[in-house]
Amino acid sequence: FDSDGDGTGDLEGVTRKLDYLRALGVSGIWLMPIMASQDHDHGYAVTDYRAIEPAYGNLDSFDHLIAEAHARGIAVILDYVMNHSAAQNPLFQRSQSPTSPLRDWYVWQASHPSGWTIYGNDPWHLGPDGWYFAGFWDQMPDWNLRNAQVIEYHHDNLRFWLNRGVDGFRFDAVANLIENGPQAWEDQPEDRAVMHDVRGLLEIGRAHV
Repeated sequence: FDSDGDGTGDLEGVTRKLDYLRALGVSGIWLMPIMASQDHDHGYAVTDYRAIEPAYGNLDSFDHLIAEAHARGIAVILDYVMNHSAAQNPLFQRSQSPTSPLRDWYVWQASHPSGWTIYGNDPWHLGPDGWYFAGFWDQMPDWNLRNAQVIEYHHDNLRFWLNRGVDGFRFDAVANLIENGPQAWEDQPEDRAVMHDVRGLLEIGRAHV
């Protein structure tokens, strides 16, 4: 629901419809990606994992939604994008230098890897100094989820939202988290290991709510 007449549905609009949702018997809602994004639309190119896309509101309007939803017995689930970020994400921008301490936060190669095709496209894209992996779109570079620092970064982001009262998450592209080669880039055992650790984090978080 568009609460301010700008043509875009927003968090305040969802809050205003909570009584209607409760009357329908709804006990939980799943929000599309609402974090600040490069695309400003579908939200899967995240530029800031701890900010709200401005067209939808801000953290205050999000907190208000959570409080009002919980007051009505309605849970709120967020869509979380763990596989990739936006190319405009400051962390990816900083990773582009081979000497950057963040270089290994994304998947970079000095030369163009051959033999790769994902969804009919070459997932390797030329950057300022090397080739980076982006399986879905050249503007959505993949995180290096073999890097323990990257995993902890995402865990910290999840804690941030849990501490704001989020009840759970839907995780995007969980079968594409880890790539082991041109013929082994989907549904790898490491994908399950990453999500197993995430599930453990969420169970601990729920135990402390």
